[in-house]
Amino acid sequence: MAELSRRFARWPVRLCNDATSACAAELTFGAGASYRDFAYFYVGTFIGGGIVLNGSLFPGRSGNAGALGSMPIMRREPNGDASLQQLIRTASIYRLERRLIAAGRRGTDIWLSPDDWSNFAEPLDVWISEAAEALAQAITSLLAVIDFEAIVIDGAFPADVRGRLVAQTRAQHARIDEQGLTDAVVVEGSIGRDARAIGGAALPLLAAFAPDHDVLFKD
Repeated sequence: MAELSRRFARWPVRLCNDATSACAAELTFGAGASYRDFAYFYVGTFIGGGIVLNGSLFPGRSGNAGALGSMPIMRREPNGDASLQQLIRTASIYRLERRLIAAGRRGTDIWLSPDDWSNFAEPLDVWISEAAEALAQAITSLLAVIDFEAIVIDGAFPADVRGRLVAQTRAQHARIDEQGLTDAVVVEGSIGRDARAIGGAALPLLAAFAPDHDVLFKD
């Protein structure tokens, strides 16, 4: 990073994965600013996430904290069987793309009409249901590790789809046995598909003004 900064820029270069950057955008400019501790899901082509602790973005010792797409969940197969899978294999947009193709639609319609998925019909309904069930499981696992105040869900989809996904995730989460856990509110993010880019731009602000600079930008 120091070499990149020396060769191509006048300013320090920061390295951050895309989902953590999206979390930075939510913390800096979005609804996340209302919560001291929250876990963040960004549903893109592949789902990822981020962690905020004590008001600061927490990338972890390797920069990979909040790799929520790798969390194991139980996924129900079409034949009724259940299998242990990573969250990324259920709650990612590429799964919706595959469903559209299987229904005789163009998978590229997801990206060609990014603000209107109203004509995706049954493939979208099924995808939201499956993603919500998987997210609910992941949230329960997160709360068994850290008693987050909130769980924030955002992604590269229209606002109405985000609302439906969050509502169904809340409903699925309410059905899970959480004995011994402190519950968290599940809320919509507020930045949307541009969160990753906006978060990358926010990193210099966090570097200068984050409550715990040493946690975010360790040498």
